[in-house]
Amino acid sequence: MDIISQVKDRDIPKVIDPTVAAFAPLLKAQRNFIREIPKKTFTYGATERHQLDVYYPLTATTGKTPILFFIYGGGFNTGERSMSPKTFGLVYACVGAFYARRGYIVVILDYRLVPHVIFPGGGEDVRDAVRWVTHNAENLVSPGSPTPDTDALVLMGHSAGAAHVATALFSTDVIPENDELRSKIVAIILQSPPYDLSAMTDEWSNADIHAKYWGTLDEAKAKDPLHLYRSLPDSAVKSLPKILMVEGEWEPEWLIDAGISFREEVKGKTGEWLKKIVARGHNHISHNWALSTGQGEEWAEEVVEWLHSIKG
Repeated sequence: MDIISQVKDRDIPKVIDPTVAAFAPLLKAQRNFIREIPKKTFTYGATERHQLDVYYPLTATTGKTPILFFIYGGGFNTGERSMSPKTFGLVYACVGAFYARRGYIVVILDYRLVPHVIFPGGGEDVRDAVRWVTHNAENLVSPGSPTPDTDALVLMGHSAGAAHVATALFSTDVIPENDELRSKIVAIILQSPPYDLSAMTDEWSNADIHAKYWGTLDEAKAKDPLHLYRSLPDSAVKSLPKILMVEGEWEPEWLIDAGISFREEVKGKTGEWLKKIVARGHNHISHNWALSTGQGEEWAEEVVEWLHSIKG
């Protein structure tokens, strides 16, 4: 965390290498601790990108175990559920291990990337993975493993992955308002997605990727998470699961501003402020890389506390 605190630049491309340099040795040192968590891999769709890893708590509890889905980021055109070689395949196993040790069955899925997908394909992949798990719960169970609770699903997404989670829940074209899948999702956790792309211009370094995913920049601005939420009918807003916002302390200013706009939008529709957790000392990507290292995990412990609080 001392290394992360010395990185003054907030631009996402410029924080990647320092974050890798800071956490790769810590993850390597925790390799056995992370790999101790049982894992199985399944296919949920037609392409090589339609695969998911399931991480299990070490001990089965009485009753059923809630399921937490994690959808990583990567700017819509990069990312994988097991990153190698710099992280020794421990990112994002470190996320799976962290939440499995806190009592969750954790599902980490790959999804299609630009240029092989267009909007709302990322959200559809999230939907399809969640639906596959609910329809195949018996395949997830083995001797000694906990029984999954397919009526207690949590969707946690980071950056582009959070945009895909938002697309799945905020678009009734992806998951219809009367789809029973919605009733099974009890919470969504949005980690610094591009809530509001109104300020994006052709000069932005990643504008071409967004244009390829959404079709045009105008479409991106019309169908980003904020504008999808804004267009939801009141009945769909009322039936949404609980929403938690998470952001790093040192996010790019435009992402922080976008989060403020989204939070105000939700307040205007519901009359209530969304709970927001700020990962102190973290940049846009470091907070997930810190999990299972023993450093910088406080924000995730707050997430677990929030999840426990909404169960009642």
